[in-house]
Amino acid sequence: MPMLKQPIPLKELVFDFIVTHCASYCHQLSVKGDLEKLRQSITEIKLEVFSWLPPILGQHAEFCEKFFETFLGFGYDMLKSGGRVRPLAHNRAAVEIMMDVEIPGLRCSDLHLEYLDSPDYCRFRILGALKMHNPPYGFLVQNVLRCFRLENLTQLWLISWCGDRELEIIGRRCRKLQLLNIMNSINVSDEGLRALRPCTDLRDIDFRGCASKLTNNTVNRLLSDLKKLEEFNVIKDDYFPGRDEIKTYDPCSRRQTLVCPSMKSYCVRGSVQNSDIDAVVTLFPNLTHLQFCCEILADLRKLQNLQSLKELSFWGSYSVIRHLGQLLRIIGENISVIKLNLPTTVVGHLTQPDVNFVHEYCKNIQEFVFAFRPRMHMDELLIPSFKKVKKLAIEHCYMRIATIKFQEMPELEDLTLVDFEPIVDIISSIMLDNTRFGKLKTFYSPTLDSTDHQRLHDLNQIAKERNLDFSIVFLDDCSL
Repeated sequence: MPMLKQPIPLKELVFDFIVTHCASYCHQLSVKGDLEKLRQSITEIKLEVFSWLPPILGQHAEFCEKFFETFLGFGYDMLKSGGRVRPLAHNRAAVEIMMDVEIPGLRCSDLHLEYLDSPDYCRFRILGALKMHNPPYGFLVQNVLRCFRLENLTQLWLISWCGDRELEIIGRRCRKLQLLNIMNSINVSDEGLRALRPCTDLRDIDFRGCASKLTNNTVNRLLSDLKKLEEFNVIKDDYFPGRDEIKTYDPCSRRQTLVCPSMKSYCVRGSVQNSDIDAVVTLFPNLTHLQFCCEILADLRKLQNLQSLKELSFWGSYSVIRHLGQLLRIIGENISVIKLNLPTTVVGHLTQPDVNFVHEYCKNIQEFVFAFRPRMHMDELLIPSFKKVKKLAIEHCYMRIATIKFQEMPELEDLTLVDFEPIVDIISSIMLDNTRFGKLKTFYSPTLDSTDHQRLHDLNQIAKERNLDFSIVFLDDCSL
């Protein structure tokens, strides 16, 4: 069976207890309708509790985030149990736990801002990260951004609504910025990108979906100015079918002598020819992670010249099996991550021989994500003994029912299975098998029918009763 749970360190227990106690106390004041006492208590927490938390542990920002999430959670629980809706003024008061006090590394998002007016944004003293998807209606977005203290900002998300004026503000005031995500912001042009030149500490930039007004010349200048840039338009967990396959930058437009040695992650888009691969290999020689969101018309064996390449990810609507096989025969032992994030409608998902091939050539793989294509009804997928895999996610595609069996997986910690049968029997046999799954901690499952859902809940209860370090997490959308 999985390892037994280890005692939680006393420091963490005390910290969580204090957060929960403070949030519960403030929730009770909210239930009583005592807004004045609620605001007074928030002020006292900042004066008394914050002075007790050691600054060296960086717990002030974590306290604020957990306090507000817990406070909102108590309100949602009250509503689900038939109680009244908490007044917005009370949630606004709870946000003030983060305001008018210097908190290094503070993270702020729409979750907090929706209860405030934009003139209050300046009350976040030392803002480390800002994530805004929905600026307040009725305000010019550049005026909203001006309301914040941006001098210490290191991470900024302005997804879908950023424009050139916002980028000018960022270039002037965000000199410590390391991450900028402005994807799907159609009003960004060359002028806006040029304004980012003073942000010389930038490591990660994402302007996917902004390509209509951007030229290769401006992007090339940006690549030359940002000497520390490591990630460039890389897909995280936010793939947009069709839109993400549009080529936002042509590497062939850059002089081959203008190498970007700091670049670690890059995504190839459009129809990829040999010339594109040659340019990527030459310009970004130190890549560790390469994504393909495109139709591959090139020989991927050219990638063997990327000596540091460890991760391969494939997105989009094109089969990649043949191209991937050619490459893995050469560099398979160097690869630690393979992700095949392809729609279930795509022809070319992995079969049993393909999985066996990866097992044979990728001895050091630690994360493997793919979809399985069964050959017949109740086809069985046998996962061979991947000695180093820590994370495995498999989706069964097509209408045929399929099942799955495993050989020894000594390092496996996270397992996701989608549409394999009989799922409850599969998981119940895995969770108690210490020989093959000695380190398994988490199984991720999509929402199932009521009977199977309850049976998996029962397995969670068994794990809890036996003090096993194992849990089943239900996901609303488990598509790979």
